[in-house]
Amino acid sequence: MLRLTLGLERGLNWITSFSGWISGIAMVLMILLIFSNMFARYALGMGAMWLQELEWYLLSLSVMTGISYAMRYDEHVRVDIFSHNFSRVGKLWLDLLTMVLVALPVSALMIFYGWDYMMVSYTRNEGSPNPGGMPWLFLPKMMILIGFVLIIAEALRQALRAARKLVFHYRTPSRNDKENPRHAA
Repeated sequence: MLRLTLGLERGLNWITSFSGWISGIAMVLMILLIFSNMFARYALGMGAMWLQELEWYLLSLSVMTGISYAMRYDEHVRVDIFSHNFSRVGKLWLDLLTMVLVALPVSALMIFYGWDYMMVSYTRNEGSPNPGGMPWLFLPKMMILIGFVLIIAEALRQALRAARKLVFHYRTPSRNDKENPRHAA
């Protein structure tokens, strides 16, 4: 069972690492696109609406794939007013309960309601309201779904990790039990 859990954690970890890589590439492309759009507009006096709107597409890709990566390295916004006084085991319990009771259900709800939002845009073949703008407005909306799927993957990884550490914490006999075998039972 431990081998299966560790394998699942490694797979979810790979997914999160890959999403961070995609987020970084999208951010670099967006920065290059912004600078080239600014150069074209102010130095050459020309520009294209679809290139400006492509910035939003890249931003949605970068943000929605970067959230799970930020969760992985604990770089997200977190309220530590409760947890700063907790022990290591208390923090593991808090992480496990937060992932199971908050991150997973909220992400599942966002996917459930976001699906119709994206599908309506797809079936209507929704595009930019601006002349010369980007088609396929469902793509940034689809990034909401992909982002929350990635959040589910990272929340599962963190929940599995916390549960594994808690199991080993409670399974491992304490130092007092090892020194005094009479009290171990």
